[in-house]
Amino acid sequence: MSQPATVLVLSPSLGDDFFASVLGGVTREVVAQDGRVIVVETLQEYNPRDEVGAPGAYSSRIGWGQSDAVVSVTTAADVPHLQAARASGKPVVLVSSTQMDGFEAPVARPDNFDGTRGAVEHLIEHGHTRIGFVGNLAQRDIADRYESYRETLLLHGLPDEPSLLFSAPDNGEGGGAAAAHAILQTAARPTALMVATDRNALGLIAELQAAGLSIPDDMAVVGFDAIPTGSYTTPPLTSVDPRFTEVGALAGRLAVRAAAGEDAAPATVTPDEAVLHVRESCGCDFAARRTVPLGERAAERATASSALSRLEEALLAEQHTGHAPTDAATREVSAALAHEAVGILAKGDAATTREIDDFANRLVTHVDRPRGVRHFAVALTEYARALADEEGREFHGISPAFAIALWRAQSGAFLRQRIATEIAIAEQYGVDAGLLDTSGVDPRSLAWFAGTHVKSAVLGLWEDDDPASERLRIVGSYDPRGVLADLQRGPVDIAEFPPRELVATASAPEREICVVVPVRTRDRDWGLLAMVAPLGPSTARETYQHWAALLCAALESQRREAEVRRSALYDALTDLPNRTLFVAQLDKAIARWKRDGTPFAVLFLDLDGFKLINDSLGHQMGDRVLRQVGRQLQSVLREMDTAARFGGDEFVILLTDTDADSAHVAALRVQEALSVVNEFDGHEIVTRASIGIASSEIGYSSAEEVLRDADAAMYRAKSAEPGTIAYFDADMHHHAVRRADLAREVLRGLQEGHFEVHYQPIVNLVTGRTDRFEALLRWNHPERGFIEPREFLGELADTSLIVQLGHWVINEVCAQLERWKPHRTNVSVNISDKEFWSQDLLSFVLAALDRHGLPPDSLTLEITEAVLMRRPEMALRIMEKLHAAGLRLHIDDFGTGFSSLETLHRFPVEAFKIDRTFIQSLTDAENTAELISSLVQLGNALGIAVVAEGVETGEQLLFLQQLGCAAGQGYLFMPAVSAESATELLEESLADGSSESAN
Repeated sequence: MSQPATVLVLSPSLGDDFFASVLGGVTREVVAQDGRVIVVETLQEYNPRDEVGAPGAYSSRIGWGQSDAVVSVTTAADVPHLQAARASGKPVVLVSSTQMDGFEAPVARPDNFDGTRGAVEHLIEHGHTRIGFVGNLAQRDIADRYESYRETLLLHGLPDEPSLLFSAPDNGEGGGAAAAHAILQTAARPTALMVATDRNALGLIAELQAAGLSIPDDMAVVGFDAIPTGSYTTPPLTSVDPRFTEVGALAGRLAVRAAAGEDAAPATVTPDEAVLHVRESCGCDFAARRTVPLGERAAERATASSALSRLEEALLAEQHTGHAPTDAATREVSAALAHEAVGILAKGDAATTREIDDFANRLVTHVDRPRGVRHFAVALTEYARALADEEGREFHGISPAFAIALWRAQSGAFLRQRIATEIAIAEQYGVDAGLLDTSGVDPRSLAWFAGTHVKSAVLGLWEDDDPASERLRIVGSYDPRGVLADLQRGPVDIAEFPPRELVATASAPEREICVVVPVRTRDRDWGLLAMVAPLGPSTARETYQHWAALLCAALESQRREAEVRRSALYDALTDLPNRTLFVAQLDKAIARWKRDGTPFAVLFLDLDGFKLINDSLGHQMGDRVLRQVGRQLQSVLREMDTAARFGGDEFVILLTDTDADSAHVAALRVQEALSVVNEFDGHEIVTRASIGIASSEIGYSSAEEVLRDADAAMYRAKSAEPGTIAYFDADMHHHAVRRADLAREVLRGLQEGHFEVHYQPIVNLVTGRTDRFEALLRWNHPERGFIEPREFLGELADTSLIVQLGHWVINEVCAQLERWKPHRTNVSVNISDKEFWSQDLLSFVLAALDRHGLPPDSLTLEITEAVLMRRPEMALRIMEKLHAAGLRLHIDDFGTGFSSLETLHRFPVEAFKIDRTFIQSLTDAENTAELISSLVQLGNALGIAVVAEGVETGEQLLFLQQLGCAAGQGYLFMPAVSAESATELLEESLADGSSESAN
C-alpha cells in the first residue's frame, strides 16, 4: 500500500480510561505514519457497558469503503463481522480479546500475567499468606489475571482455595461493592486482596471501610489499571499500570503494517511496559512510594542513567501524538525539563525558591494533566534514589521545597483540569440548549456544534428511513473551516460513511480522529453522526453518545411537529394529500402550463359499488378498502404525480408533464391496479373505478375549473358504464378509446396465442456460419393477419403490457433454445425501455433460463443506446448485475444517441450493433462509410464485437468484411423466419447471401 493507511477502530465503548488509552495509542501509531483513524462505537448507549465476555452482534459496514485495516477492541464485533471485514480485503487486529473459534488474528493485550504476578508477589513480600482475588471472570483479561494469581500462589507454596475467589458482577464500583459484601460474610477472610480492576477496588474499599475495616491494616488491597482516581483515595491505591496506551500503540503498529501488506502471525503479543505503582493500600508507607518495573524489566538494575530516561519518558508519555514534527519539539522540551530538574536536585537545599517555582510553572505548562505531573514526580524520586545508591549514600528523599513545588504543580494541573471540565460543562449546556430548542434552527443542520471542540461533522439519515437499506442521505454538515465544500449530499452507501472529505480534515498534529456514533434509540434508528475532533477527555466521557441521544430527541420532536403540520394537508385515513394540498399542487401545474406549456391531466376517480361494501361489511372494512386503494394508486404513479383523497370514495390524481393520450394510459394502469383481488378477513374484494379525465389542452385558469370538468367526465363514465373512462373532450376520448382497444386486443392476443417469435440469423462475416439469432416479435392477428411490431409497440411503450410482451418473448425464446438442444446457440432478445427499468427483469430472466435448463450465456439482452443514456449511472448498475449473472449484453442502435467512448468502456457489453440507417445510407453519403469504419475500429480497439444491422446488398457485405466487422444480419442473408425454418439454419454458411433457405 503506497498511501498512508486509514485504520477503522471498532470499540464497544469510548468511555473510561481503558478505551480512551487504547484509542490514544492506536491513534499515535497511525498518525506517526501519516494515517488517519475512524472510530465506531458498536455498543448503543442504552445497552449495558462492556462487562460481559461475549462479542456484540455488530454487523454494520461503516467505513469499509475507505479503511485499510480494522482494529476490534474487546467485544466490539463478533466472528461473522470480522470474517466479512477480512473477506473485503481488510486485515484485522484484535485488542484485549482472545482467539475466537474460526477466526485467527494478531491480538494486542496488556501484560496481565507479569502485572498480576508482580502485584501478588508484592503482597507476599508484606508477609501475607492468605490472599484473595476479586474480579469479573466473564472477561478474558480478568480471567488471565486470575490465572496468573493462582500460578503465583502455587509458585510460592500458598493455598489456592476456591473460597478465596470473590466474583464481581461487573468491572465497576458496584461490582467491587458486591464482592465486599461476600468478603464480609466469609468466616475465614483473606488478609490481602488482588483486585482485577481499580474501579472494583475503589467500590470494595469504600464498602469495607463502611463496615469498620481499616485498609491496609485489616486487609491490604492492590488494584489493576492505574486509573487516576486511585491516587487520591484514602489510602491511595497501589495498582498495576498495564500501560493501555502502549497496548493500543502495539495494535496500531500491527494494523499499519498489515495494511501495508506485511503478514502478521495470529499470535498474542503484549508490550513490555507494565509497572506497579506502589502507594499505601498495600501496606507501604508514604516514603516507600515508587514505581516498580514488572516482567522482563523487573530484573533490570535501577541506575541513575535508566532512571533519567524514565524521567524523560514520564514527560513524553502524556504528550506523544505520533506526529513527527510535533513530537520532536515535545521531546526537546521534555529533555530540557528533565535536566533542569536534575540540576535542582543536585543543588539540594541550595536551590533557590525562584528556581524551583519557575521550574514548576514550566512543568505544569508542558504537562497539563495531573497524572503526567504525578508520574514525573515519582520518576524524579526514583532517579534521586538510584543516584544515591550509585554514590553510596543514604537516600532521604528530595528537598522539601522541591517536593512542595511538585505538589503545587500537580494542584495547578488539577486546577487546569477543573477549568477544562467547566468549559466542557458550558459546552454541553450550549449543545443541550441548541438541540432541545426545536423552534429554532433545524437540528439536522448541525449548527448546534458551534462553540464546541468539534472541528467538523456530518449527519447521515437512513434513506427512506430504512436502516436495512444501508444507504444514508447526508442531511447536514458542520464546517466552520470551510473544508467540506465538495461534500456530496446525495445518498451514500454505508461503506462510504463517514465521507472521505470529512475524514481528510483530521489533523495529525492536533491528534484529531473521526468518531462515528449511531443516532438511535430503543424505538427508532435515525442514522449516523460523524465528527472530527481532538482525542481527549470528551472522548472518555461519552460526550458524543450523549449528543447523539439529544439529537434523537430533537429529531423526534421535529418529526412530531411535522406530523401536526402534515395532518392539515393529508388525509388521516389513507395518508394521501387532501383537497387543500391537491388544489395547491394543481394551481402550480396550471401556472407551469401557462408559463412554459408543460402539460398536465387530472383523473377523477369514484369507486363503483363502494356503498355496498360499507353497508354489508361495515365501515371498518370500508376504511381498510380505502387504505388499500390509496396504496394501489401510489404504486402505479410516478414520483412527480400526486394522488389525493377528497373524502368518501372519491380520489383524484394529478399527472404532471402528461398529455391527454398519456393520461388515458395512466388511467388504464390505475384500473389494472385496482382490479387485483384483495382478501380482507376471508372476504375477496375487487375494486373498480369510473374515471373522468380533464387535461390542460382545454386551457384552464383555475384548479376548481379542472376539478369540475374531471368530475363531470367521471359521472359521464359512470352513467354510461361503471368502471369505464371518459374524457371531458369527445375527440380525445375517441382517440383514447382506440388505444384502449389496441391494448385489449394485445392482451387478448397474449391470452389466445396470437403472437409468434421469428428468428433472424446473425452471421459471422469471417466464417460465414450462423451460430446465433435475433428474436423478433410478430402479431398474427386473427382478422388483420401479420402486424409488424412498429404498428403497435410504440402505442404500448409506456404501459405494463410492453413488459408482459417482453416477458412472453423471453420465455418463448428459452423454450425454443431448449428444443434446439444439443445445438449450442445464442439468441438476442430486445429489451424495451420500460422492461429494462422494471425491478424484476433479472429475476424473471434467470427463472426462465432455469425453468428450461439453460445456462445464462444462452441469452443476449439488447438494450438501445437511448435507454442507457437516459439514466447512465443507474443503467450501469443494472447492466453490471445482469453481466454478473452471466448474461450477454449488447448495445442496440449504436450511433443514434449521444453516448461516447466512455459508455463503451464502462458498460460490460460484448458487442454493439450499428443501426441499419447507417448501413442503408452507405451509397448515399460519403461520410457514412467513414463513420462506419470508425465504429468498427473503435470496437476492435476496445475488444468489443461489432454487428451490422440491415445488410441488404453484396456491396455492403464486402465493405463490412474489408473493415473487419465481426457479424451482420439483414435481408441479404435472410429475413426473420419461423422457429422451424431457423432450425435448418443452425451453423449453416450464409456469408455470401446465397443460402437455399434464403431464396
